[in-house]
Amino acid sequence: MIRIKTEIPGPRSLKTIEHLRKVNGAWAVPFPFVHSSLGSGAYCEDVDGNRFLDFGSQIATNPFGYNHDEMLSVVKKYSGRHPLKYAGQDFIVPEHGQLLDELISISPRGMNGGFLVNSGAEAVENAIKICMHQRSGMKFSASFEGAFHGRTLGALSLHHSKSVHRHGYMLEANKELPFDDSAAEVLQSLVTQYGAEAVGFVILEHLQGEGGYRIPSNLMVKKLFALSRKYNIPYVADEVQSGMGRTGKWWAFEHYGIVPDVFSAAKALQVGAVIAPRNDFPEEHGSISSTWGGGHVLDMALGLKTIEIIKRDKLLSRNTKIGSKIISGLRKIGSIDNVRGRGLMIGFDLPDSRTRDTFVIESLKKGLIVLGAGEKSIRVIPPYIIEQNEIDEGLRVIDEVSAKVTSRGFESHGKICEFMDCGSGHS
Repeated sequence: MIRIKTEIPGPRSLKTIEHLRKVNGAWAVPFPFVHSSLGSGAYCEDVDGNRFLDFGSQIATNPFGYNHDEMLSVVKKYSGRHPLKYAGQDFIVPEHGQLLDELISISPRGMNGGFLVNSGAEAVENAIKICMHQRSGMKFSASFEGAFHGRTLGALSLHHSKSVHRHGYMLEANKELPFDDSAAEVLQSLVTQYGAEAVGFVILEHLQGEGGYRIPSNLMVKKLFALSRKYNIPYVADEVQSGMGRTGKWWAFEHYGIVPDVFSAAKALQVGAVIAPRNDFPEEHGSISSTWGGGHVLDMALGLKTIEIIKRDKLLSRNTKIGSKIISGLRKIGSIDNVRGRGLMIGFDLPDSRTRDTFVIESLKKGLIVLGAGEKSIRVIPPYIIEQNEIDEGLRVIDEVSAKVTSRGFESHGKICEFMDCGSGHS
């Protein structure tokens, strides 16, 4: 169960945070506690002995929670070896091919090639490189309102979420499509104006992440996909956050009965990956590469174990079932709105962005870790091994905190406000 012994952050956490704030050149307001190595299942502990229930799963990278026995066994198997990190595109280790085999086994028929990299952003970068090699006449790409595809410059070019992510950088040409049923009509107008060959590719999150946990309609996806087939425009699915079973299927695009030309994966996989038909990868040696791509043997081994456990324990169907229970519980809470989701990728709304931010702060003070998204949304992404008593505990906190922060004039206080933006809630 949740156990909060100190103010957040506690004294030991505070010392580490203060040091990091001085030396970290990319300082962004963090969750103001410091993880210890302790924790079990859906719970993690900080260095001050506080125990939190994690409904954020390290931004969907931690599907089995903390100190999972089988994942620990993989870590132990590789301990005492050096190096664990190889220049994976130049020097071969068995785990590289083994992980690609497993990825292909959970991908649609015909998606028989893969490429391992370090992160989700790199996966997106290489997915769009594959498309660019096929589109010598391209003038721009097309992505969606609210889209987030990573922080490298190519991925940022596709980005339409927070302006601070893009400001001040030289980016590739991109056209923004609406995240609604008119998307195909807007794409058609671009084709009519510039020609189909000008559109390098279309890229879509089939359950939008940073932009607000929004789910595209069946009509939107079907029309968009049909238009991309009509004009032979490459269709890219970004599965970095939504993939690897999070939505109750291996890949979120499967909910729509389509097969993209190429898709990206990362986070829960533990490495970044691009999956596409083998013949669609560039033939020229070195056209795409990565010094460390897939080169961390431990990460590849953990990715292999992750796929194995999801398959063996039938976690796709479990995620669907458990997610439905969480959604049902959230819909009974009167102070939140617009509950939606698929599997264990769930969102809900609060009245405004300030109230949402206050909700994150007050939940953390109560021992529940949740993440914000979009303009005023909260994402609920617990580990796949979450149990009913843990769900009930989390829902109780959400109910209590949402009622508090939506009360007129509520304001957060405490040491936490030195690190997170505390202010007046709903008024």
